[in-house]
Amino acid sequence: MIYSYEVCFTKKGRQMMTVRRYHKGDEDQIQSLFKKTFNHTRPLATWKWKFIDNPKQERPFILVFEEENQILGHISLWVTDAYLNGERKKVGLRVDTMVDPDARGKGVYKKLNDALITEAQEDGIDYLYGFPAPKAKELFLRYTGASHLTDMPRWMLIQKPVHLLAAKFSPLALFKPLDRILQSFRKSNFHTDGYEVKEVKRCEEEFDQLAKRSKQVAQGVVVRDAAYLNYRYFDHPENKYKVIGIYKESRLLGYVVTHQKSGSFMNGMVVDWLAEDEQLWPVLLAAARTELKDTDVIQSWALPHTLAANTLKQDGFIHKDSPMPLVGKAIDPSLSTMDNADQWFITPGDVDSY
Repeated sequence: MIYSYEVCFTKKGRQMMTVRRYHKGDEDQIQSLFKKTFNHTRPLATWKWKFIDNPKQERPFILVFEEENQILGHISLWVTDAYLNGERKKVGLRVDTMVDPDARGKGVYKKLNDALITEAQEDGIDYLYGFPAPKAKELFLRYTGASHLTDMPRWMLIQKPVHLLAAKFSPLALFKPLDRILQSFRKSNFHTDGYEVKEVKRCEEEFDQLAKRSKQVAQGVVVRDAAYLNYRYFDHPENKYKVIGIYKESRLLGYVVTHQKSGSFMNGMVVDWLAEDEQLWPVLLAAARTELKDTDVIQSWALPHTLAANTLKQDGFIHKDSPMPLVGKAIDPSLSTMDNADQWFITPGDVDSY
């Protein structure tokens, strides 16, 4: 569908400004706009993974604002399935909203958001959510009637404080061996005794069953079935993740996904985790901490009401900050009850940037 919003006149005559769906071949201009807007070069393979290879959507959900065959604005959804109030629904994670810096002041952002709501309805998407930057959040709320659900809490466990300090004050590197002593006094409160812990190389049908059995973890939770998990973690063209399964008598009971990133310090992430029983969350965290034992810090996200947050707190994690807004918009009016953070289960894996 093409939306014609306004007509303006130039020396060349009449030109039409439109918001339209993605056409094959737009990716070159989209990639250029991404670099110009965010000052970052994104590999084409990453763009393709996000929008073309997604097994949960039939076609890319990308809208572009075009003027004289030039793409000046872009908005898109990362479409997947979620259990909302116990029923399987389509949800869209709002990603890659951008306007050419030279085209600002033309109302491009509003036009893109207006079209987003209409197209989401056309595609049968029931709920939109996202994690926008502060200014984008303000405009998204204004133009769409979306709700600011909360700011996502970030939890942190410092495993090697001397390493962290040495990253800023190099003379302290001499004292790094002290971290081993400190770690011996800060062991996990949890363990994996009585369970089989295995690295998963590819998710199979057992993960479909786990997703169904675990949907009661919240009123709103992305369907973490095999197709989703394989696409999200094993097929990612840039990031390397480790998926660890927890089994008993050969039955999958839960999983945890970790990621390590080096820089001035070694950062470990609990990217995603899910269990069918509340007693298993400490087991998952114990497995994650074993995997991330050599990192300087371990971080994750968890909403305060969840078993995930409670488990992190019990194991010594602190609430560091809440840097990322969570916003939501019910396309299906019957799902307005989801405009409440207490209804959701969210991990860093629910965001395209982790």
